Amino acid sequence: MKSAMKKKNLVVLKVKGIQDDKQLYLHQKEAMMALDHSIMNKDNKRFAGLVVLPTGGGKTETAVRWVLKNVINHNKKVIWLAHRRELIEQAFASVEKNAITALVDKRKHFNCRIISGEHGSASTIECNDDFIIASKDSLYRGLHHLQEKWLKYHKEVFLVIDEAHRATAKTYRKIMESIDKSAKKFQVIGLTATPFRTAQYEKGLLKKVFPNDIVYQVSLRTLISRGILAQPILKTLQTYINVAEDVSEEEAQLIEKNDTIPSDIAKFIAKNKIRNNRIVQEYIDNKAEYGKTLIFAVSQTHAVVLNKLFQERGIRSEYVISNGTDLFGKGIVSDSNKEKIKRFKENGLDVLINVNILTEGTDIPDTQTVFLTRPTTSEILMTQMVGRALRGEQAGGTKNAYIVSFVDDWQNKIAWITPEKLYVGQGVWQDCENNPASFRRLLPLKQIEQFAKIADDSIDTTELEKIEFIKTVPLGFYSFSLEKINEDGSTFNKSCEVLVYENNKTAFKKLMDKLTEFYSIPNAEGAKKIAEIFADAEDLSIISFLASFGFYSSNDSPTINLIDDVKDIVSHFEANRTAPPYIEFKEREQVNLSIIAQKVYDMELGGKKKKEFIDEVWLRNSFLQAYFNHNKLYFRKAIDNELLKLEEPELYSA
Repeated sequence: MKSAMKKKNLVVLKVKGIQDDKQLYLHQKEAMMALDHSIMNKDNKRFAGLVVLPTGGGKTETAVRWVLKNVINHNKKVIWLAHRRELIEQAFASVEKNAITALVDKRKHFNCRIISGEHGSASTIECNDDFIIASKDSLYRGLHHLQEKWLKYHKEVFLVIDEAHRATAKTYRKIMESIDKSAKKFQVIGLTATPFRTAQYEKGLLKKVFPNDIVYQVSLRTLISRGILAQPILKTLQTYINVAEDVSEEEAQLIEKNDTIPSDIAKFIAKNKIRNNRIVQEYIDNKAEYGKTLIFAVSQTHAVVLNKLFQERGIRSEYVISNGTDLFGKGIVSDSNKEKIKRFKENGLDVLINVNILTEGTDIPDTQTVFLTRPTTSEILMTQMVGRALRGEQAGGTKNAYIVSFVDDWQNKIAWITPEKLYVGQGVWQDCENNPASFRRLLPLKQIEQFAKIADDSIDTTELEKIEFIKTVPLGFYSFSLEKINEDGSTFNKSCEVLVYENNKTAFKKLMDKLTEFYSIPNAEGAKKIAEIFADAEDLSIISFLASFGFYSSNDSPTINLIDDVKDIVSHFEANRTAPPYIEFKEREQVNLSIIAQKVYDMELGGKKKKEFIDEVWLRNSFLQAYFNHNKLYFRKAIDNELLKLEEPELYSA
């Protein structure tokens, strides 16, 4: 950090004497003009509004530049709130980069304080801090320090909330209330890609936090149509490699928290011949379609091994690896690496493999495809990796961008971030024919155990076999994440997917309506009663509560982890006062065995012809394979069971 002097978690940023060399996109200019119109041209002593830009649209850069020019430049104070370390570090990097005279021409330097579990506590805050970038938990725990050391001296405060759709949570509201009581002038801007994920009542809840509503909004589809972003085409490929057989729950939490794969697992992945050849073959089979391809590898060893395999197959490839890291762990690019990157830019290479080095800052606009061969629990890192291929035609990039994920079997132990989670609901096209993993990884292992029971002749599965097969296939799922606390006080995100079936869809709807009613009013008696029920160590009170909504009234589908799932849903309501997003399985009919069995029955297939027909169905339907965990025995047993229902219906009538 040449422009900064670091003292503990305080950085004195010197304003660089250069004119602006950043070419903003139209939507960024529009957003900044909208902020000017909404805030600067009015005497708004109290203002709270939202800026909505899609993933990859430059939310952080837009907000930082506006705040530096209109707040810091005029000796006013800023607090930037985020909920994860990566977001905090991304915000700081943008502030440091944009500390230039084109934006800040009235100051020579300003103080930037970073508050988080990793960087420093709120107790370090000083009166002359200009720009505080903080984790919402650390600042919430140290609100008294903020009040006594900072707020009492500054009566005009500007607050930015990153990922603002989370701002209905208690921690955010308490921080805002504390600032509001102290400041004579308090203005808030929330940044988000997804302001209203589900029903209309969510808009009402956010409207209470951001009463001035949306200041500016642009959709992913608009940025794609303008050619600013390429059309993402998501493709997920299973490796069928089990890499987490011996990973404990504690180790899984550490992996999620630190986004670091243990060295023994990383070594296993890097040297796995089947996995590596699968990656190389995928590129070779689709070379014309994929074009210039950037690969994110697990480790340096992995990069070297992949590079050798590509070159042996006649592909012009190279690898670049980090030569040390800077203050925040970002890879440093050596001269050798720069030369390889230059060759890739100038089309001297088809494939460039990298480790922790090309996630941000390096401009390779015409990259057509990204291979994600390393998993991550960081939404920021995933955004950065995917973003390497999302430069649209107007920005010197491509019309379409292929994002190819290679998914290992982690036995549902770790909540990896996926491209689908970044873009769900935003009109992104998925290569569904080759994308069964997004369906399969949402199925709990206990559901797979149901198939295993059917295949085991020693277990009585009479009642289970009576259920119409399609009713055992989920209709969809509630998808959300919860912030959990480790024993050391640090936080990690737990990814939750609650499956919904035909027999409990109505019950879930009634439950969501009731919880929404209870939690829409702060400190309501209904919410307190819910908290009491779910704080009870005995599950009987929870079972009684769930039964009142119609759960347990039908055996038409397996009830798996229902109590734990509902506990997670209640935790989501306690944090957000709103229902989690619901995502529907549109491919459900592809695993309807009743239809397949009916065809076998109607065509009177038997013996060899029956086997050939079923084999053909199995081979051409990747969703069936994914649903049955790629175990053909489970599939055959389930088909035979459905055929028996057609041939001997009286056996199932009792």
